[in-house]
Amino acid sequence: MIPWKNIIVFDSASKRANYLQLADSIISEVMQGRIAAGSQLPGSRQMAELLSINRKTVQSAYDELLAQGWISIEAYKGTFIKEELPFTQAKKLADVRVFTKPKVSIQKSKGHQITEGTPDYRVAPIPDLYKTARSLSSGNLSGSILTGNHFAGEPHLRTTLCSYLHETRALSPSPDQMMVTRGSQMSIYLALSAILAPGDTVIVGRLNYDTANRTILHLGGKLEKVDLNQHGLDINQIEEKVKTAKIKAVYLSPHHHYPTTVTMPVAERLRLLKLAHQYQFYILEDDYDYDYHYKGSPILPMASLDQADQVIYIGSFSKILAPSIRMGYMYAHQSIIDQCILTRQLIDRRGDPLLERALSMMIEENEIQRSIKKAVRIYKQRRDLMDRLLQQHFGSKVNYEVPDGGMAIWTTFEGVEISTLKEVAKEYDLYLDIDTYEDVHSCRLGFASMNEAEMIQNFELLHRAVEKTGLKNSKSINR
Repeated sequence: MIPWKNIIVFDSASKRANYLQLADSIISEVMQGRIAAGSQLPGSRQMAELLSINRKTVQSAYDELLAQGWISIEAYKGTFIKEELPFTQAKKLADVRVFTKPKVSIQKSKGHQITEGTPDYRVAPIPDLYKTARSLSSGNLSGSILTGNHFAGEPHLRTTLCSYLHETRALSPSPDQMMVTRGSQMSIYLALSAILAPGDTVIVGRLNYDTANRTILHLGGKLEKVDLNQHGLDINQIEEKVKTAKIKAVYLSPHHHYPTTVTMPVAERLRLLKLAHQYQFYILEDDYDYDYHYKGSPILPMASLDQADQVIYIGSFSKILAPSIRMGYMYAHQSIIDQCILTRQLIDRRGDPLLERALSMMIEENEIQRSIKKAVRIYKQRRDLMDRLLQQHFGSKVNYEVPDGGMAIWTTFEGVEISTLKEVAKEYDLYLDIDTYEDVHSCRLGFASMNEAEMIQNFELLHRAVEKTGLKNSKSINR
């Protein structure tokens, strides 16, 4: 019998809820092979007695494990660790290398606007952030904050992030494994510059975050594209490719794939980790909107399951605050962070230490966490409103799945070219700040940045634009 009392330890000093600590511990034991796939877990009453905790805590932990795909419940039989979870022994990766090359371009929109999925700065604690920064600038700490060398980010924030990521994502970084950046895009660039040599191949989804693709090409890398399925990147195709060619890394956003918003289940994540261990490639996990989940708790990041330092984890506070407040971070093996520091010194020596310390203080005081809870409540309402408006205006002429989280809905309009729609929408003073994809008549429609009145007005305009675009397309087909 498994000695549950000995292997499950609760940290009373941690802000992470006990039921999540219990779920984390069970996942860790499974990952380390001490609990086998297919094993039966004690019933909630028995587990509560074994651990001397409330039964509701155990039930909540089991609910969490079920939602994340770690366990199955069989009627009249019990609760079991899923059989189909793949596992492997972890190996360390080889040394990292640094390289550089040129090019990048940017575009901007205006007017009535629907974006691809940006936060609403009006619901973010931006005044409090700058108020805290102002008070720091004239306080006793101002000298050390403003004049220190902060190549990896303001030291206090790096330490605070370690606790924050443990409590919210079950990660266990040390400050030496953390780097604060000016947004997730800087993290992506620095991480890729640390691991890519010219000619190295990176696997990406056939539909992917275009800026990540351009960064790979800019650094001399090659793109190897795989198809998408209902879970995100097709792991079967990745397996075929890593068996026949040397792959340096896989870039993905498993929480909500960009652009399609689908979530990769635990079993698929473990398969990818197993392949990474076996074929020695890195995984760049771009977790750009982890905090926005509207149905239970989000699946823990792949980095929380990684036992061989092969996942480079990238996150951002810009999705919590505002796009123009560039505040991101990276968690990786110290050797990668050290290489990233060397590259960053060439372009940005100090970051924004005053704002970073202010953010650190707001995390410690739970201001950021409270703001996220508020935003989740508001954004869920806006997601549901967009769902109703899509049905009201377009009915059977639109296809989409309502996502469990994120800030956008991946939408397909029947018979409508998205590039044409963008041009037609301008005639109605509506600017669709969205990407278009070759051979795909779909787009991301962001709901988070619009309040109710704005969304209703914008969808009236969108409806007119879609109608006119469809009319144009049918005329051109009939010619």
